[in-house]
Amino acid sequence: MDGGSVTGADAEERQSAAASTHPLAYVRRRHGWSYQDLARVIADNARILGVPMAARREKVWRWEHWGVVPEADSQRALARALGIPARELELRPWPRWLPAHGGMPDGLPWTTEGSLTALTALLDNGAADPRGYPIADEQALLDAIADWDAAGAEGTAAGSASPSAGPVPGGTTGVRAGGGTGTAAHPAGANPGGRAVTDPAKAARRTGKGAARGTASAAVTGHWEDEAMPAPRPERVPRQATAATAFPDNAVDTTLAAAVVDRPVIEWLEAGVLGLRKLDDRLGGASVRHRVEADLRMVRGLLHRGQHERAHEGRLLRVAADLAQLGGWAATDTGRHGAAQRHYLTGLRLAHSAGDRPLAVALWGGLALHAVIAGRPRDAVAAAEAGVRAAGGAPPAVRALAASRLSRAHAAVGADGPSRRAVAEAERQLDLAERESGPSWLYWFDTAELAAQSGQSLLDLGHAHEARPLLEQALAMQDASYVRDRCLYSARAATARALTGDLEGARSLGREAARLSRLCGSPRIADTLDALKVRLDAAR
Repeated sequence: MDGGSVTGADAEERQSAAASTHPLAYVRRRHGWSYQDLARVIADNARILGVPMAARREKVWRWEHWGVVPEADSQRALARALGIPARELELRPWPRWLPAHGGMPDGLPWTTEGSLTALTALLDNGAADPRGYPIADEQALLDAIADWDAAGAEGTAAGSASPSAGPVPGGTTGVRAGGGTGTAAHPAGANPGGRAVTDPAKAARRTGKGAARGTASAAVTGHWEDEAMPAPRPERVPRQATAATAFPDNAVDTTLAAAVVDRPVIEWLEAGVLGLRKLDDRLGGASVRHRVEADLRMVRGLLHRGQHERAHEGRLLRVAADLAQLGGWAATDTGRHGAAQRHYLTGLRLAHSAGDRPLAVALWGGLALHAVIAGRPRDAVAAAEAGVRAAGGAPPAVRALAASRLSRAHAAVGADGPSRRAVAEAERQLDLAERESGPSWLYWFDTAELAAQSGQSLLDLGHAHEARPLLEQALAMQDASYVRDRCLYSARAATARALTGDLEGARSLGREAARLSRLCGSPRIADTLDALKVRLDAAR
């Protein structure tokens, strides 16, 4: 890099680079390269390949900000500089071959070891540049869903049971603190890093993934059958990690690795996740995300020991999946969209290994809601439909959650009829939930929450008059301790009032939302209040 003082142009360039979420921007930040630095690196490597090339920073800027695809010689030169085999450029189109934030290893087996490898990849890369993570593109998410569905189909053909799910204390459907029920999980999604599937078998299966879209919607328009979920597939690739090799020697505290994992330890961990969820209710995701990461590291260390009973292993994996789900939500709440995806998709693997299907449904639902918030409605529909398929046979409360997320996703793409049908199904399942208890971590999903989500769907569809009573009903019923949600719902109800001509009522609710916003940390709240202020100022 050039020495000397930083000019105004250089400062502007650094600011622009920091704001970019293109995978190439992450690569540059990781290496400390400016646009000019990277242009020079590419030119130097191109000359080594026998291709003369000028080092122009303008073309790098266009790649990141205008979506221009680099010519083949530039891509080969950059791949050489990054140590990436040339064949990767053929297998993964630009920019998916870039090593953005480390990614998730491809081809991980559907085993405990594969889940631990995924968890290690998440934690080792989790603090590098949380706001700079690129969001996996639509194709990468569809690949993950195709892997999930195809693995389930293979498991059905093999007729095998999950090799890693341990017995559940108190029966196969017992509910425990911080976890879901003990029914068999649907296999988890792969490739959280957004990388393309390179396994030829995976590529062949992709031809059927388009049919995955709409499957859940068809179920909503008719009836949702309590189908028996397919058992997970047998391991189909060689194991890539063991309890010893999944973690480097310096990755796990040696004192923690020597700890005794018994029933009281597991119960404390499970109760701890539930406590973090309730802290998030009051204080927002920004207040708990560091605790979530610390607890994930602790659980990883306990799993690393590998000398506990199989039942304890299953419960530890469930705690890890529960923490990953909460970590995904905290990342969503704080605007860290790529980190949210990685947490949710890693959590799906962990939930599969734990044998916890309801928790897997929550993870798919989290991915769907995250995509709505991130402005990626097609991804939201795909993830929500995967969640509905995974919810077959789950407790009614879990099925209600899946239907509610599907309603939000359909509303985001402007699909009025499918959104309303999904809401109706969620209401039906929530009524059934009064007679059959759901997982303890789903304590927050009640009539008030469903009213709030249904009202938001109607608001997204442009039906403010219908949304207003639902949002105000949610506020009237909402537990006062859910400070962050009350703040958001106050702002949304204020928006509905403004859209229906009640400006004074909108300002009153807006002031209440602003008061509550000072009690919890959530960038989503700031964004919502900013949008409300613009709307109210325009109406003066």
